Amino acid sequence: MMALMTHLFRAAPRQAALAVFLGLASGGAAAAMAVLISRALQSETRSASLALWFFAAAAAQMGLRILAETRLIAITQKVVLDLRLSLGQRLLATPQLRLQQIGRQPLLTILTRDIDAFAGSVQLIPLILGNALLTIGCFAYLAQQDLGIFLWVLASLILGATGFRLAERKPLQRLAQLRGHIDELYIHQRALIEGSKELQLNHQRGAQFLGRILSPAANAVAREYVGAMSSYVWVTNIGNSLFYLVIGLVLFGPTGLPGPETLSVVLILLYLVRPVAEILICLPPLRQSAVALARISQLSSDLPGGTAAAPEPMHPEVISLQGVTHSYRSEAEDGVFTLGPVDLTVRRGEILFLLGGNGSGKSTLAMLLCGLYAPDQGQIIVDGTPLPDAARPAYRQAFSAVFSDFHLFAQLPGRDDPGMEQRATHFLQRFKMAHKVRVEHGSLSTTDLSTGQRKRLALVAAYLEDRPFYLFDEWAADQDPAFKAVFYNDLLPELRARGKGVIVISHDDAYFGVADRVIKLADGQVTGGVA
Repeated sequence: MMALMTHLFRAAPRQAALAVFLGLASGGAAAAMAVLISRALQSETRSASLALWFFAAAAAQMGLRILAETRLIAITQKVVLDLRLSLGQRLLATPQLRLQQIGRQPLLTILTRDIDAFAGSVQLIPLILGNALLTIGCFAYLAQQDLGIFLWVLASLILGATGFRLAERKPLQRLAQLRGHIDELYIHQRALIEGSKELQLNHQRGAQFLGRILSPAANAVAREYVGAMSSYVWVTNIGNSLFYLVIGLVLFGPTGLPGPETLSVVLILLYLVRPVAEILICLPPLRQSAVALARISQLSSDLPGGTAAAPEPMHPEVISLQGVTHSYRSEAEDGVFTLGPVDLTVRRGEILFLLGGNGSGKSTLAMLLCGLYAPDQGQIIVDGTPLPDAARPAYRQAFSAVFSDFHLFAQLPGRDDPGMEQRATHFLQRFKMAHKVRVEHGSLSTTDLSTGQRKRLALVAAYLEDRPFYLFDEWAADQDPAFKAVFYNDLLPELRARGKGVIVISHDDAYFGVADRVIKLADGQVTGGVA
């Protein structure tokens, strides 16, 4: 809970302090109710003033608790909103290689499940604070009534808290293990959804995936969850039973109090059962949120990019790679693939084809050209000037690309431009997609289409960006022959005529004549063509 409170106070100190104060005040009102009930039971006559104070305390407790919880809901959502946007900005400012090392699924799990777990547990803070102050108030009154009983109950609580901390070690370990199993389960569930067609076509493969892949992962999550939560159930109920043990000793033990004092002490102890039980019940989700918050913090440290500032776009005429190399892990025997050294020049107003077999380094070279990868050695020259690392975000703005593993956004670029929808509709008609998709409020009406059709929509977005350089990575691979001819014979020459530099990764040798230059790669080296 301290980690949650620290995070809240850092994000919204004044509002968090107000919510804590309201929660404590609510607990104080509840403690006052317990004292008033005890005094009313000890009184031989009805007291109008006690009744008035009791109903006033009850109303205050309800109102303060509502205020505390609603205030904390607002604070939590503000903190969660800032956290989501901050992580999103850091993600966009983080190099692609680092994002690939972290992996898509861990990123997605942290940005969704872990943030939701954090938000849900924060709502428990007013309840815990109120019950904590209620417990303290009742203990203070108990000490006033009988110091011996108070010390006995306090010793029981200290013993129970010590036992709880010792018993909690194993559940905490299992919660950490549970979080790792959840990551694995989410990966398999995503594979089940995205690969449902393939699994339906092969019943045996589908059954094996469910039985040997998904089932063990789901069982691991269930096993760790049951183990951790069952331990908490044992500890919680044993803690509650301590109160009944103390009550039994007060009533039936050798030091039992005769007369109305006994009733008052027992009443206070019974009154404390609920708030202490609620505090104990809140501990498992708090522990889970602590694990989630640790993962969020770890992600923040893994994304050191800071915020993605809005760079001033570059408009280069000539881009050159001089002695550029880039290495990464591969499935080769030595485990490392090296592209380069590569010397290559790309100009506006020309079409450049990149050829090569699978694993030759074409896509890696494209990522280097776009500025999404940084060279290990060598440098990028922009209009005769070496490109510094600090200028790489601005350099990237000179490119518009449709990658082989592209993502199609429903939201089109330039939504604030009043003429964007008209231009987008024109391109939809040009690319033979107007009968499938409409532009509505700056967004595509649907993206649930075939791969080839979705690539056409990605091409629409690229045209709307209107950048100096265009990169198409195997764009035509999923197009029908008729539109493939339109792409090579009409669209690419049109971009060249508009003064755009066009880089095309392709295997369509029938259209190599469209290119001004053809560069061939093999094993990371330029083996043919004119760079």
